[in-house]
Amino acid sequence: MIQDHIKEYYLKMIFNTKWDTRDIKNYIDEFHKLYLSKPIIDNTGGMKSAHLFNAWYIIKKMQPKHIIESGVWKGLGTWFFKEASPESQIISIDPYPNFREITLDSVKYITNDFLSIDWKNIIDTKNTLVFFDDHQDALERLKYCKEHNFKYIMYEDNYPYDRGDVYSIKKVISQKPFVIDHAGTQRWFDNKPEDYQYLINNIKYYQELPPIFKDKITRWNSLWDSDGYETPEPLFDIIDKDKYSIFFIERFDYTWICYLEI
Repeated sequence: MIQDHIKEYYLKMIFNTKWDTRDIKNYIDEFHKLYLSKPIIDNTGGMKSAHLFNAWYIIKKMQPKHIIESGVWKGLGTWFFKEASPESQIISIDPYPNFREITLDSVKYITNDFLSIDWKNIIDTKNTLVFFDDHQDALERLKYCKEHNFKYIMYEDNYPYDRGDVYSIKKVISQKPFVIDHAGTQRWFDNKPEDYQYLINNIKYYQELPPIFKDKITRWNSLWDSDGYETPEPLFDIIDKDKYSIFFIERFDYTWICYLEI
């Protein structure tokens, strides 16, 4: 049974979860109104509703002192982060700032890679949310966060084992030996047993946040709840697609965005 398989997957992770789906769902109308007024209409190549909503919700609930955003693209995510927590000090990192269409006066923009900065001497890392949307090795960044005493982390690019172009947390959990990216190029990752053990030893919470809608298949025509593609239940059923039509249209842009604490 598919549902039994999903339960086995989440039991295998043996991590605690933090966010209550019932509470998340309570914020959808507020976000829907904001999303319809967003300053960038087409954010192709960046986050769309499923990921922006989950990030906006968590930031709104946490109100962190600092937010580090690694991967900016056009700047729409930054705008939503500031809307969610106006008092948070945001540091946005992107090596290619020429793609940015929104620049906020209150945000500090830098082009240095996250791993090249000694964060302990700059900010209160224990009161900071780090948001990765940069298509880089998730485990390497997690270890650097641990070294610099960060506690709260989100990954936007949390691809299943045989998709995407990065070594993601979901791939580590799968314990499968390789991935094939969406372009068909075989990319080998040395998914060692100690990588999974590192997660077990260092993660306090890990939670794949829910899609707003989900179909029977993913954007890659894989069954959504097949082995390696296990997915939390969506916030809404298809009967709500007319009320939240933009979210339904963008349902295939979900890629297992996750929140974790170390």
